[in-house]
Amino acid sequence: MRQSVLRILAILGFALLVLNAAAEKTTPLKGVTNVQVDPTVIAKPENVKEEHAANLVQDSLRNAFKSANFNIVDSAPIRAHIVLEEFTSGSGAKRFMVGFGAGRSTVDGRLVVQDADGKELANVKIRVRGNLAFSPYQGNNTQRRQAVSSFDQRLLEEIEKMK
Repeated sequence: MRQSVLRILAILGFALLVLNAAAEKTTPLKGVTNVQVDPTVIAKPENVKEEHAANLVQDSLRNAFKSANFNIVDSAPIRAHIVLEEFTSGSGAKRFMVGFGAGRSTVDGRLVVQDADGKELANVKIRVRGNLAFSPYQGNNTQRRQAVSSFDQRLLEEIEKMK
């Protein structure tokens, strides 16, 4: 009986620890009005198939901060950038021949928020893929637009969480 009570107390204690840790979210953008958006860093050039990808995701980050009511300035105490790990339009042939999500477009990266000294305040992984519905019949541009649109939405959601 005593062991059962101790076991239950240990489980409850662990659950409280987990809940407390989940409740403590990082808010590096709390009280911030101005943000500097730095150029995109391409971590794996072999996985970035589009030459305009870095500029596209940097623009997405800039637009997400504007949508979240931040001012984008040339110099600010808070800086943000994307570390791009993969950007592909996918493969129409794979979507048609293989199916099951093969060949879908992908945007994969991390949103990095730093202070003026370069200390990392947040590093959030964001990975989105093109739509699976009707994907065998969609061109690469449609797939890429869907993935980029999803990426834009996820960026905005993550920025809102950091306020």
